[in-house]
Amino acid sequence: MKTRFRYVMMLAAVAISLTGMSLAQQFAYRVATNVPYDFYAGDQFFSAGNYTFAVNYGDREVTITNQANSHSSVVLATPIEYASPGYDRRDKGVVVELVSVGNRYVLSDVQTRTNGVSFSKGSYPSTLAKNEGVVTLVASLR
Repeated sequence: MKTRFRYVMMLAAVAISLTGMSLAQQFAYRVATNVPYDFYAGDQFFSAGNYTFAVNYGDREVTITNQANSHSSVVLATPIEYASPGYDRRDKGVVVELVSVGNRYVLSDVQTRTNGVSFSKGSYPSTLAKNEGVVTLVASLR
């Protein structure tokens, strides 16, 4: 009887730990868009193409995947939380924003109607620090 009880408890412990691991990899949302320019996210370089941005629930890491070659990179981001669902962006869609800094495009934000993430601009020489404009790309939730 004790052996059966231990076996059942061990199975329960394994099931609970597997549930926790699967939740750790769930994404809050995925955004897909075509990025027509080479760009940087933090200090990582990405070539132009179709990308999926998958935002992680727990730590707001964003997995950026090039859909053509399935190459993925993880980039840290800062959450953007709006006052209430749709409050600030009620008439706006899902967008990915790039900022033109010098002769480079830098990933700035991934935004949905209710939340989003903002990315570090990376470290660039002071001669490139001039912000020249924002490029807004229409995206879709996946």
